[in-house]
Amino acid sequence: MESANIVNNRGRLPSDLNQVITVARYDLLKHLRSKRLLGLLVLEAVLLGLMFIVPILLDQPTAENPADHISSYIQWVNILVVLGATMFAGDAIVSEFQNRTGYLLFPNPVKRSVIFAGKYISTLLIVLLMLVSYYGVAALLTLIMTGGSSELWVYSMLFAMCYGAAAAAFGFLISSLFKGSTGSLVLTFFALLMIIPMVSALLTLGNIEPFFLLTYSAGAITALMQTPYPQNYSPPLPPMGGGEQMTYWYYFPDVGVALAVLAAYVVICLLLGFFLFKRREMVS
Repeated sequence: MESANIVNNRGRLPSDLNQVITVARYDLLKHLRSKRLLGLLVLEAVLLGLMFIVPILLDQPTAENPADHISSYIQWVNILVVLGATMFAGDAIVSEFQNRTGYLLFPNPVKRSVIFAGKYISTLLIVLLMLVSYYGVAALLTLIMTGGSSELWVYSMLFAMCYGAAAAAFGFLISSLFKGSTGSLVLTFFALLMIIPMVSALLTLGNIEPFFLLTYSAGAITALMQTPYPQNYSPPLPPMGGGEQMTYWYYFPDVGVALAVLAAYVVICLLLGFFLFKRREMVS
């Protein structure tokens, strides 16, 4: 980004808000032209196409209820959010240092807080675009197959957007910690897809509801498609040796609590990420 784009024609600096918008716009254009976005959109198209065409080709029955039908598409949303957060947030900060693009950006009369905020906003807009396009096509395919629709997918999409915001903030924190893009991308991906879910599963085995974990809250994306909303329950299990009775709970995130947890992740991850970004220096 050139200095001419930061300073206005009268030689005065624009407001911080205008600078954030400028940074976000240029970063958004970079994402829109990237092969990563194209690859993610192609993946969405392949998933939607396969789930729509395969049952028809194999003459398999599909759900007639619109909510049940679109749920088959929504089950992949969690993974798509993880991929989006990884590809667009996982190296958003570290790439400026690794690729030395910071030498062109940082000398401009613009605060690091502006750069950080602009980059996060552009990443968030890309994730929202990805979700809107996926849910929109899924709703259209559901309308074609069932002749109806359900407002539940809108609630699911709005919650998925909140999860996307938290996942992107988490990716920015990881990106601020690492010195190389590869490690940052790998950790962001496996933390959201495997590591945190494994911790959640272990806590569940101990009959502890992991409501404070990021990926556990994401379970509301699919749970919102069920009517009524599912509640925590413990199924009856046969007694173990010695007559001991084992209990196991199936937990479903409370929507209000989950939204509060996601908001906390956004705030905490962005604050910590910016703190690390502000203290970091370019090195040759």
